[in-house]
Amino acid sequence: MIFSLVLACSSPEAPPKPAEPAKPDEAPKPPEAPKPAAGEVIVKGSDSELNVVQKMAEAFQAATPGAKVSVTGGGSGAGIAALMDGTTTIANASRDLSAEEKAGMVGKGMTPSTFVFATDAVAVIVNKDNPVGALTVEQVGAIFKGETKAWTAVGGKGDAIGLYGRQSSSGTYDYVKKTVLAKAEYAATLKQLTGNAEIVEAVAHDATGIGYVAAGYLKDKAGIKPLGLKVGADTVLPTDKAAVLAGKYPLARPLFHFTSGKPTGTARDFMAFEAGEAGQKIVEDMGFYPIFDDKKAANAALLAP
Repeated sequence: MIFSLVLACSSPEAPPKPAEPAKPDEAPKPPEAPKPAAGEVIVKGSDSELNVVQKMAEAFQAATPGAKVSVTGGGSGAGIAALMDGTTTIANASRDLSAEEKAGMVGKGMTPSTFVFATDAVAVIVNKDNPVGALTVEQVGAIFKGETKAWTAVGGKGDAIGLYGRQSSSGTYDYVKKTVLAKAEYAATLKQLTGNAEIVEAVAHDATGIGYVAAGYLKDKAGIKPLGLKVGADTVLPTDKAAVLAGKYPLARPLFHFTSGKPTGTARDFMAFEAGEAGQKIVEDMGFYPIFDDKKAANAALLAP
């Protein structure tokens, strides 16, 4: 009886808690890009500038013990976004900052600073077997807009034209759209590729192909040829250094670095190296051209202590 009473008076166990419903799988958050460490220079952005800036970074580090400069691509837009996020020291860009980008930087308390380290001549390329040797900028624009669909319309052979260009985050994509297409849209048939080298490869293997690349990607490339651009009675090639530096080639452009405020420390030293004799020699060895004379005074003021 006593045993039965103890059992009867014992507190019953609490009922088990109902299982919580399973949460739907959450997409993992992408890791944040690392911010530059003290004394480290990170350069990010333009794929057109990638190879030449990497070469200059290697030469600068070899001449400057302890200096660390890392260079990656991703497109001009990606570089500028990284600068605004504080995850790069220098943004590489093959186009100028847009009004919206400048306003965005100012809104974050940043002061946009511009440095020009080289000159480019955007080359319009075709397959080496294409009989067309020169076009006007307007004819090139009509082709990339899809208004001219056959090579026969511009003195060539065959009906089809294969269009190759860059992805929309590319500064060269924007530059060609603004300068050659007069801000119109590209044809829907444009194959958007992620780098200059891919465009060269595609056009070299497509007899109907046409594309555009930075001047540095013409050097020692088989299977393609640059078109001359007709300017009045003249035809100017992107490989004509004197014409490019004299402003006669219609698709010549400066190549930019952007920073927040005046560069200091290793970043300033690196940019001074680029603008100096050793850096400019690398620029030319890589198929680009020296800094336009009218940009040099602004560079000097930016790098002044």
